[in-house]
Amino acid sequence: MNASIWAHPWDLVDEGPEAVAERLDDLGIDTVNLATTMHSVQTLNPHNPERKTFFADASAYFQPDESRYGELTPDVNETMGEADWVGEITDAFAGSPVALRSWTVPFHSSKQGRNHPDATMRSPFGDSLVWGLCPSNPDVQEYGRALAADVADARDFEAVEMELADYQYGTGYGWHHQEFFTELGPLGEFLFGLCFCEHCRANATDAGVDVDAARESAQDALDARFDGDLAADTDVGGWLAEHPAVRDYAHVRRETLSELLEDFADEIAPADFTYYLKMGGLGDDRMGIEHSWKHGLDLDALSGIVDGVTVLAYHEDPTVVRDDVRATRTMLDVPVTAGILAGHPILDSKARLRSQIETAVDAGADRLSFYGYGVLPERNLEWIGDVLDAIE
Repeated sequence: MNASIWAHPWDLVDEGPEAVAERLDDLGIDTVNLATTMHSVQTLNPHNPERKTFFADASAYFQPDESRYGELTPDVNETMGEADWVGEITDAFAGSPVALRSWTVPFHSSKQGRNHPDATMRSPFGDSLVWGLCPSNPDVQEYGRALAADVADARDFEAVEMELADYQYGTGYGWHHQEFFTELGPLGEFLFGLCFCEHCRANATDAGVDVDAARESAQDALDARFDGDLAADTDVGGWLAEHPAVRDYAHVRRETLSELLEDFADEIAPADFTYYLKMGGLGDDRMGIEHSWKHGLDLDALSGIVDGVTVLAYHEDPTVVRDDVRATRTMLDVPVTAGILAGHPILDSKARLRSQIETAVDAGADRLSFYGYGVLPERNLEWIGDVLDAIE
């Protein structure tokens, strides 16, 4: 079974990339999904010999070709400084049996959002959502195309895998110490993150949508939720059917995003372009990939753009992993990778890991990807090797 693992560059640099490549090969891992740009993060690194934790703002882990970029440019990681960790790793992996893919997170960047508030998504109330750059914004589109080309051209990656190169969702995927003490529910979460920046509004207006009605409906629904006058479990589809301006407004951005993803594919070629499908939070079993439209994704269009998808099936219950993989295979006509979080809080034993792997394979996964090299304890890495060896 083809198997990959996500990895942060600091762990590979600290342990020695040649040694890591050899170790992964021994475990049966044939590919590393290497973070080239990433959101803000603190990691716990159980087997890192240099540092047991790492803090970073959203940043890049390579030295970008600044001539490619316009208003927005990648923020080079401060700890890395003048070094080029991605370059060091790609050089070290040359000739290794372990291939490299770029794991690129372009638009989930609180640092870019703070520095460029005009490029961020805007809530229905006009608030800048600093964790997310808006794909409708021309400066953001230019930045995304340049980043895709920069990553693909300057490094020897067999594929560029993108995560959250879309409108993201709701309140985002974490930024700081968030104090949300009102239950938004699925509808409130969706509406809170529905972008009403000037570019999204202009696109919708051009498509004939009553933007003012859409925004007013979204604001009214959120205010009603804040006041307890709208149930937290209000059905999203039913509500949208009663508020067609919001439904049509949300529909417009799917075309915008599909066109941008086509541009990314062109910039990345001849390397493969793969995309991550992610709904809900860690271990959230409530929303499968059929809710991807809330990110602005059109799955039918995506099938014609990408060379593969990875469904992030981070669930304790193997039956939910099965459902994620099956739904992905049904809804997209491309190879499917099952992403498995091989540690806390999802898994606590080799037996549970094996159950997840076997379930994903039986459901039709074409390959597996594990999260993640530096953040897993030694024993969990050994579990991966043992289970991969057992199922061959």
